[in-house]
Amino acid sequence: MNKITDKNENTKKESEDDSQNHPKRASKNQSAKSVDVKEKIISDLKVKLKEAEDKLLRELAENENLRKRHEKESQENFKYAIKNFSYDLLNVTDNFERALSSIPKDNQEDANLKNLVIGLQAVEKEIYEIFEKNGVKRFNSYKEKFNPDIHQAVSKKESEFPEGIVVEELQKGFMIADRLLRPAMVIVSSGKINNKKD
Repeated sequence: MNKITDKNENTKKESEDDSQNHPKRASKNQSAKSVDVKEKIISDLKVKLKEAEDKLLRELAENENLRKRHEKESQENFKYAIKNFSYDLLNVTDNFERALSSIPKDNQEDANLKNLVIGLQAVEKEIYEIFEKNGVKRFNSYKEKFNPDIHQAVSKKESEFPEGIVVEELQKGFMIADRLLRPAMVIVSSGKINNKKD
């Protein structure tokens, strides 16, 4: 063991002597090591910078998506916020329609009655205009093909129209933006009237 220790000590002394005798070699070794260390640090920093940039870009994209989603939800909430209120007002419009249709046409020559009818029609028209300003629209069903998504059939009857066509509209249907607020209550044709000969 003493031989091995002596040998190690001799090797150390030789390398120290070598360094002292050849200072250029020692400085080259040290500068090469310092360049390697600097390059390693630079490459590590570049990797960390790239990771930070990727993370930042991902977070920016996520924030943008979140902002867009929030904006869309806000618009939809605003668009459909009046749904319940509008639905409740539909009964008022139905009552106006019934009131107007219940007045006999031959009695409208009376000036007072005529003015009452004109007033009711003006109020009804104004309600529909307010509905439309807020995205609530009536849709026509008469002579249209029956669509179970927007129509509620209460009965069928024979008519001159082909089967599946709406022949009578008992209650108007309404949409709020692109959603159904209330289906139209309709009577659907069951087909052509058969002329029976006895």
